[in-house]
Amino acid sequence: MAEGDSLVRIARKLRPVMLDREIVAASAPNQRSSLRVHARRLEGRTVESIETRGKHLLIHLDEGLSLHSHLGMNGGWRVDDGRGFGKPDRLAWLLLELEEAGDDGSAHAGAEARPSAAGDPRPLIRVGQFGGTTLRLVRTAELARDSRLALLGPDILGQDFDLESAAARIRSSPDEIGVTLLDQRLVCGIGNIFKSEACFEAGIDPWRPAASLAVAGGGAASAGSPEVDDESAEESRDEAIRLLQTARQQMQAAVETGRRPGRIYKKAGRPCFRCRRARIRSRGQGEDNRTTYWCPNCQT
Repeated sequence: MAEGDSLVRIARKLRPVMLDREIVAASAPNQRSSLRVHARRLEGRTVESIETRGKHLLIHLDEGLSLHSHLGMNGGWRVDDGRGFGKPDRLAWLLLELEEAGDDGSAHAGAEARPSAAGDPRPLIRVGQFGGTTLRLVRTAELARDSRLALLGPDILGQDFDLESAAARIRSSPDEIGVTLLDQRLVCGIGNIFKSEACFEAGIDPWRPAASLAVAGGGAASAGSPEVDDESAEESRDEAIRLLQTARQQMQAAVETGRRPGRIYKKAGRPCFRCRRARIRSRGQGEDNRTTYWCPNCQT
């Protein structure tokens, strides 16, 4: 499942093999690909930058073009390490072949260059995109007017993420906490896994109204909440700040290690990792009926 941490890891994987390199060949083998007609427009373009916005990946090219990708539940970007993509090429929504060396002549890292299938004598890097909900080529200037991007809240993994401001946005929601955390218009990047894991780690009931989250000076935090060593006592009493800080730290750790916390997600029916007094419960939440996992004893 592509949440914000996955996108950051994908961007880190793609930058060394794509930045400042020319796209020599581009195709869209999958009949369902939205780029079947436009893939060839990528040929000759140079990749200038790669950024993430929550669950969106943006690959900016020269001449004012950008690739906009949203991977949904099952999509992914892959780099051929010389053994293929692990999936047949015919399933790719987009296949890119890039020159092996950048403008400075340096070799790429993280993948073994291989000759083009079209017989190009230059060693080339192969990158593929499989699945997802969005893959489109647009003018970079149009991204600022795209409602899906313009309406995004602050990125929880962004370097300039403002905890206090984001906490105020969360508390302003009329929905339950579990639903609110998935609202990308408030804070973007959090998905179903970190929704449940962050609420559990912070000791907060995901079924409470978001407006009920205690603010600093407004009373003690929820029963069973763990202490937060790197925050002041005042901040630890602000439940919205503590919750977002927990989610951010969990996601930052996942970016670095590739491992997500697994204390509660998909653990329904098992004894609670923390209290051992109750079993983990699960139930669909919100209009989208996304499954929420929680401990009825620890999260009150």
